[in-house]
Amino acid sequence: MARRDRVFVDANELFPFRVMDLVLSLAEDLLVDFAWSEELLDEWEQVIVRESKRTPEAARSVSEAVRRFFVSTRIDPSAYRDRVGSVPGRDPDDRAHTAACAFGGVNVLLTRNDRDFPTEFLASHGVTVSTADAYLTGLLRKRPAAFLDVVRRLAAEKQRPPMSPCDIADGLGKAGATRLARSLRRRLGCP
Repeated sequence: MARRDRVFVDANELFPFRVMDLVLSLAEDLLVDFAWSEELLDEWEQVIVRESKRTPEAARSVSEAVRRFFVSTRIDPSAYRDRVGSVPGRDPDDRAHTAACAFGGVNVLLTRNDRDFPTEFLASHGVTVSTADAYLTGLLRKRPAAFLDVVRRLAAEKQRPPMSPCDIADGLGKAGATRLARSLRRRLGCP
C-alpha cells in the first residue's frame, strides 16, 4: 500500500470551512494524514472568529475536536519550535508553519500564499507546496472511487442544511477550489 501524504493546510486554505471539512473527512477515511500544529489551530480560530464565521466557542470546539480525533498526526513542538528563528520568511505565523512542515515530517503544504512560504527551502526538506484546489484535484484523479466515497459520506452527514454530493462540489467551488468542483461535478453527474 502506498504511503499517505502527510498534509499540512495553511489557515488561508482552511477558511472558508468547506475545504477544511473535506480535508478532515479525507483524513478520517485515511486518504491523507492531516498534520497540524498548535500554531495552526490557534491561527485558524483567530481568523474564523475575526471574519465572523464562527463564535469563539464554536471555533474552539472545532479545534478541540481536531486535537482529540487527530492526536496522532499532531506535529510535536519539540521537532520545530527551536528552529523557527532559522527559517526564511517575513511573517512570523508562516515561519512557524514552515518550520513545522520542514522539521515535522510533512510532505505537502497546501496554501494559497506561496509568496510568503520559501518553496526552495521547503523543497530541500521534501515538502511540496500546492494549492488545495490543485492537490485535491490530483488526489481525486489518483483515487477517484475512494475520494467520491468521502464526498458522498460527507454529504450524507450534513443535516442542517441537508446537502447532496453536488452541493458539496458547489460549496468547494465557492470556497475557491474551482477545478476540484468542476471535476467532482463531472464525476458525480451533477446537472
